[in-house]
Amino acid sequence: MAIEEATYFWIEAGDMQGGSRNQIEFTDEIVLFFDEKSRSAGQAFLAFNEKTKGYGAFSNRAQDYDQWVNKWRLSLITKAKGGVEYAGRVICFEKRKIGRSHVYVTSVADIGSAEHIAWKSKSKHVGSTGGADGREYGYF
Repeated sequence: MAIEEATYFWIEAGDMQGGSRNQIEFTDEIVLFFDEKSRSAGQAFLAFNEKTKGYGAFSNRAQDYDQWVNKWRLSLITKAKGGVEYAGRVICFEKRKIGRSHVYVTSVADIGSAEHIAWKSKSKHVGSTGGADGREYGYF
């Protein structure tokens, strides 16, 4: 199963980016989980719970870190707008198709929690983003 065919994708958040620590970065391989329409439009429709929904900015950062690595950044719903603290936790996205579009239902768990362990055990693939501070991820 390739990541673009998966329904669920989870990743350790790490430190996160942005002033609200709500921006997460992905490599070209990982970003394939998100549909082409969202990537090209520069936004993904996110749902945190039944009441908290909104578009998260999606950008291609195209940065060079000692070797060429194309980075993508997705802004998640901030705590001030109904989200949660993401840094140092695990974020799971469930991809749901609604008509011709996708919505990404977002869940957050603590590293090592029962929910995180369950996501990991269901995964068809578990990998790491690489580097000294590589973040573990998986999909199912």
